[in-house]
Amino acid sequence: MHILMISFDPALINQPDGEARARHREYARRAGVLTIITQTIARSEGRAAVASEPDGLTIIPTNSRRQATFPFDALRLGLAYARRVGGSIDLITTQDMFLTGLAGAWLRRRLRVPLLVQNHSVIFENPAWLAENPRRNRVLLRLAKYVLKRADMVRTVNERERQSAIALGCPPERAVALPLATAARSFALPPDAEQLAGLRAQLGLLPEQPVVLWVGYPGPVKRVPLLLEAFRHVAEQRPDARLLLLGDARRAREDLPALAAALGIAEQVLIRGPVAHAELPLYYALAHIYAHTSAYEGGPRVMYEAAAAGLPLVAMDVVGPNEIIEHGVNGYLTPDGDPAALAQRIVELLNDPARARAFGAAAQRMAFERYDAATYAERWVGLWRRAIELGMRQ
Repeated sequence: MHILMISFDPALINQPDGEARARHREYARRAGVLTIITQTIARSEGRAAVASEPDGLTIIPTNSRRQATFPFDALRLGLAYARRVGGSIDLITTQDMFLTGLAGAWLRRRLRVPLLVQNHSVIFENPAWLAENPRRNRVLLRLAKYVLKRADMVRTVNERERQSAIALGCPPERAVALPLATAARSFALPPDAEQLAGLRAQLGLLPEQPVVLWVGYPGPVKRVPLLLEAFRHVAEQRPDARLLLLGDARRAREDLPALAAALGIAEQVLIRGPVAHAELPLYYALAHIYAHTSAYEGGPRVMYEAAAAGLPLVAMDVVGPNEIIEHGVNGYLTPDGDPAALAQRIVELLNDPARARAFGAAAQRMAFERYDAATYAERWVGLWRRAIELGMRQ
């Protein structure tokens, strides 16, 4: 297969030894030829150069003057590349349904090649997403619907958004829900006892002190203040419990340490800051429960990781988490926006270790059945094959 991808991830070109480049190198190996046009912004110190690798991966930076010109730059570079390879491209795929999707739609029309677009979030019929930035997101929603009508296949990361695409006119056989699988076996390996004890000591945790874990970027959609409010209720019943937050709290809209102090739980909340992905398995091994308070999620990858680590899951009943948690089997779903209800379920699991272990074992089985990182590359490249077989919509 000869695949042309439109991306906005500058790490593909700027970080040759990074995780994104390694992942796409594997896609190229399985596909045959993968060429990526990715957004980069031209800097005064110089322009990014094309990167070519022997395994069939080529990355072409746009060196755009500004983000708004990116679709036009991607179109120009895509047409030039198609001329150079004699029109042998089998499929165009884009990273989203916004600017990369627009560039993909333009290239599809010019090259007469099938277009596969991706939707990694929850944008259709989602008031919470619209409320984040009403003016901008209404424009983006119109753009996504424009792109969807011109796409030959759409990939979502949850079933709810797949159904929305179908309701907007995408044929069911051309809409596929494929989560970004991150349940790696490294999260399921028994931790090194000495390293685990050392980490607990660094965090000031007693050997048997229970830990509720949260991992992520603390943006508004994550609703970390709601989690802190829930943990205030937990601390009233289990003052020995600790909430461990992994993520750059400085990038939160709220002052999280000050908020924890105002809630009277400053001693119970540990804010570690961002942690390298390779170090995360040890933190999951440290925890007893994984808690999530997002308003919505396209595909909550940290929940796949937590499940792979064998942690019971507790979250509010919103799109994303409600496709991962089977209530009463691998965790609990609680009413959206109700911190007291979330806290009560956390306390139930802290007070019933046998049930927590059973939920964690069920979560781990589910993780490797549905979200196994080892099978993801072939499933994603297999979707490219399917899109090529179906061809262009009439």
